[in-house]
Amino acid sequence: MTILQQSLVLKGKTSLAHQFVEGEFLEGYDPTVENTYSKTVTLGKDEFHLHLVDTAGQDEYRVLPYSLIIGVHGYVLVYSVTSLHREVQAIQGKKLAESWGATFVESSARENQLTQDIFIKVIQEIARVENSYGQDRRCYLM
Repeated sequence: MTILQQSLVLKGKTSLAHQFVEGEFLEGYDPTVENTYSKTVTLGKDEFHLHLVDTAGQDEYRVLPYSLIIGVHGYVLVYSVTSLHREVQAIQGKKLAESWGATFVESSARENQLTQDIFIKVIQEIARVENSYGQDRRCYLM
């Protein structure tokens, strides 16, 4: 069994991280300045220790400090689709992901739709890119 440590930084959307780690949706919460979560995920024979950093979503915090960027191996770009008048249409998200060579997934933390899948895809992509299966390495995701 290989044990890898990975950190993931989320830009906003505390509910997604909380649903993934705690298995429940937060109905109401104070906006995040910064919060961290940890979870161990087993994929096949490999065990991944994830460290999630939920960064502030407010405009005054929009530039990530250098300390949150060092050693990060993955990012999840999160936006809300709860408004009747969506700011970002699915096709726009797909096009952006395609231009970045990234995977696009729309999910619902409230309904727990694809919440696990998002993080599993990130782990798999990091492992693929870094060829880290079978190696004892630290990975950080943002």
